Amino acid sequence: MRKGIMGGRQFWSGAVWSLLMVVGSLCAEDQQEGGPKFEPLYNGTDLSGWVAKDGKIESWKADGELLSCVTGGGGWLRTEKMYSDYVLKLEFKIPKGGNSGVGLRFPAEGNPAHVGMEVQILDDEAEEYKGLKDAQYTGGVYYQAAAKRGHLKPVGEWNSYEITCKGPQVKVVLNGEVINDIQVDKYTKAESPENEKYTPLAERPETGYIGLQCHDTQVDFRNIAIQDLTKPLVVEIEDGDGAKQVEMRYIDLVEGEGDQPNPESIVTVHYTGRFLDGTTFDSSRKRGRALTLPLKSFIKGWQAGISEMKVGGRRKLVIPPDLAYGKRGYPGGVIPPDATLIFDVELLGTNH
Repeated sequence: MRKGIMGGRQFWSGAVWSLLMVVGSLCAEDQQEGGPKFEPLYNGTDLSGWVAKDGKIESWKADGELLSCVTGGGGWLRTEKMYSDYVLKLEFKIPKGGNSGVGLRFPAEGNPAHVGMEVQILDDEAEEYKGLKDAQYTGGVYYQAAAKRGHLKPVGEWNSYEITCKGPQVKVVLNGEVINDIQVDKYTKAESPENEKYTPLAERPETGYIGLQCHDTQVDFRNIAIQDLTKPLVVEIEDGDGAKQVEMRYIDLVEGEGDQPNPESIVTVHYTGRFLDGTTFDSSRKRGRALTLPLKSFIKGWQAGISEMKVGGRRKLVIPPDLAYGKRGYPGGVIPPDATLIFDVELLGTNH
């Protein structure tokens, strides 16, 4: 791979790879024939699987079907696991003047609203919120992208969210109505002067935690479930102890309809490579020049992921260290040791 851009953010080691694996029991009522299944994020009993972030765990209460923040100072409650591409369903209920949010794809450090994304939950009609920016009301990607208003139920009633994160798409459905649908890779600069101090959406992580927010009022959540849209791909490799199997994840953003390469093919691709924290370390798109090389010359994760694509397809690959640059990293320090990498790859052509 060609030397790319390092950036100045913290690198995440391959030790977090296991956090990307989605496990848990199935919600039978949400199973889709032949497709990914919805899995509960809340077990209905306790806070297993959740971690208090910048708040007090005692402010959060597990009470049967409800997961609630019952006192002020709850801050963020986040999942133990990280998620990449998914559909998240939940219901929420807020009182008069209520203020909450759902955090998406954020790292362990920093305010989820500014280092990841926050989909706002708010009593939009409360007098104290009349002067807010458009992107601070319910369904808005906080401070970044405003939602359509008018579909929030009155305070004290249950509302439903269905939030899709698929590649650069973030779609928010409130009570059955699409109120926000954006492509985060289009948000390459601050939308307003007050946003200039925050990282543009296009440069934020594509993988991270899911969180629930509590300010000073009670908020109730229920029926919290996730559908993982990524698929596993198991690759057999040789190491010092012999053969072993390593799992990577992928999702097709665009299905190709052209030729499919074979192991001896020369392929032409456009790609963007990122670390888990969102830092771009290399991009043929930014250079304006596609890459053409034999498929077998690429890292193992690329060989496995691209070999199943068809020309015209676009695929997101989440590649663990063993299928990328391993314990050595990339010469010159461009990619550190034990780095999990995320690639957005478009197959432009193949020559058998």
